[in-house]
Amino acid sequence: MREYRYRRMQSAFLAIMLTLSAMGLATRWMHGQDVLNVVVAGVLLLGAAKAAYDAISDEPALKFDNRTISIRKFFGGVEEIPWRNVLNIGSKVVRTHYAKTTILTVTCEGGLFGARRLRVSTTALGMSPTQTDKLVADLEEARRAAVGTTGVAMAGASSRGWGVELGAGQSSFDPDAALARYLASKEKHDTGDPAPQSAFPRAIQPRTFGRRVG
Repeated sequence: MREYRYRRMQSAFLAIMLTLSAMGLATRWMHGQDVLNVVVAGVLLLGAAKAAYDAISDEPALKFDNRTISIRKFFGGVEEIPWRNVLNIGSKVVRTHYAKTTILTVTCEGGLFGARRLRVSTTALGMSPTQTDKLVADLEEARRAAVGTTGVAMAGASSRGWGVELGAGQSSFDPDAALARYLASKEKHDTGDPAPQSAFPRAIQPRTFGRRVG
């Protein structure tokens, strides 16, 4: 089992900075500035609470083995997902005016519309983008060891594989039946059966007119 935890000092520092920023915005609102400051302050306080929780929690943010991958939820609790239910693993860099954060995203089954995404900030884990790419490769290797290469390739496919399911009223092209019809037609042509006689009589040659000779 491999485990990854948020850095306590980094999370605690982030919680303090977000709290101070929220207090500054709330002070501006109290002095008659835009009410939007209160909304932003609320979001910052929510982030500060999350960072404070990361600083004091002993639960790993991410752990995995050859059977499952476990990701800690936003506020407590752990989501444990079997590798067979994982559809995709990736990462992206989110840039803001103040910082750059790398996010690990695990897409799995069970969402409202067929898939859901669980995210972990690898920057809060103390990883660089290069280390995050290495982590993604390790996760993919563990997933491949659990479900096989074919299982990874077919993740998210329907019962018929990739593509659109055919409905009950739709028909599909049958190559075997088409080939059988072609061979039957060719065999009938090669037997040398005479072509059917035309139902119309031969046209009568028109009489020609001219001067009689002799």
